[in-house]
Amino acid sequence: MTPSSPLRRFRSLMALTALLTTPLAQAQTTLSMSSDYEPDTLMGQRAAEFSQEVTRQSDGDLALTLRSDIRSASHLQATSAGVIDIAATLSGALAEEIPFFGISSLPAIAYNLKEANRLYQLAKPRYRELLEDHHQILLFALPWPPSGLWSTRPIADGDDLKDMPIRTYDRNTQRILLNLGADPRVMSWGELKPLLEAGSIHGALTSAMGGVSAELYRYMPNFTTLNYAMPLNIVHMNRDSFDRLDKRQQTALLAAAKATEENAWASAEAVLAEAYTTLQANGARLITPAPPALHRDLEAASQHVFDSWKQKVSRQDGNLLVEYLESRPER
Repeated sequence: MTPSSPLRRFRSLMALTALLTTPLAQAQTTLSMSSDYEPDTLMGQRAAEFSQEVTRQSDGDLALTLRSDIRSASHLQATSAGVIDIAATLSGALAEEIPFFGISSLPAIAYNLKEANRLYQLAKPRYRELLEDHHQILLFALPWPPSGLWSTRPIADGDDLKDMPIRTYDRNTQRILLNLGADPRVMSWGELKPLLEAGSIHGALTSAMGGVSAELYRYMPNFTTLNYAMPLNIVHMNRDSFDRLDKRQQTALLAAAKATEENAWASAEAVLAEAYTTLQANGARLITPAPPALHRDLEAASQHVFDSWKQKVSRQDGNLLVEYLESRPER
């Protein structure tokens, strides 16, 4: 068969087609996503799930690179500047610059996950508006299980917290614990670990799941189920990074965000029950319900947090909280 035969020409054409199409087939847009949580924590796992869902929804055309070298406190600025494309940030960290985001960590306004979701749905349009002011979009938000208190010894009331060094996750909770005479310190998990080893932290305000992930029961065998607050992890994205994606990629990213959010809220109760089982299996003492005196002392110490929050937000935002509180079922 001669070089000019139809078969030879066909093979040459196929080879050229493969050469031209392979780069397009293999081309992939990669976005950076910052998360302040280790892979073995609840929110670290959620970040990995979102990354996998993005790849699946886009048929491999879009991928996320997870990084943990930027702290939550810097996420808003880093995302605005385009240093990172996407950030998963504790709502309390965003509240440092945008006070409205502190609404989910206000104490004793959502006593269960159903109420926390209703508050989120009510606040979501405002979250979007405020992030747009910082050149960002809201992708989704995930619930932390209810906050409780891990401690080296059982806590009966506010007096038991006096002078106790306690890890907390935002300024609201820090102020409340200060009112009770405790020694609260806002810190990330990375900052907490060496202090646990040294024995210089005697309490930690976080969820049961967070405590299980960090194995807090090794250092603080008591967990009191305060249902104190249900903060959110907010996943937000630089507006330019989103706009640079083609329509198909944008659709895939938003579909992945929706799927991740729905799965997280739907599975939250099961995650909490599993965490309780795990902590008890590891020898931790589950104190539930919390002592009434402790609840009363926390609520009394929390009033100034509500007042402070209302002074920092607009009247419109304050009215949104009033609308939510007035719509809660009678207790």
